[in-house]
Amino acid sequence: MNKTKIAIVAALVLGAATAAQAGAKDDPDVGGGGPTQTWQDIEHARQDVQAQIQRQFHPGSGAFASAPKKHVKR
Repeated sequence: MNKTKIAIVAALVLGAATAAQAGAKDDPDVGGGGPTQTWQDIEHARQDVQAQIQRQFHPGSGAFASAPKKHVKR
């Protein structure tokens, strides 16, 4: 359920940014001057969402996690 929510939020952010940029290019009265979202910003947001998913659904697989223990057949 949480993965779905995170994916929906990420899609909305990316979709809104794309639509805003496309609309601004088509309107000659829009002179810009406001903050814009670059592809680098979008990539950082995507990485942040992926990191949050990783932390939430795979705790212990981070940089300081110990290696998985091997099971010995007896």
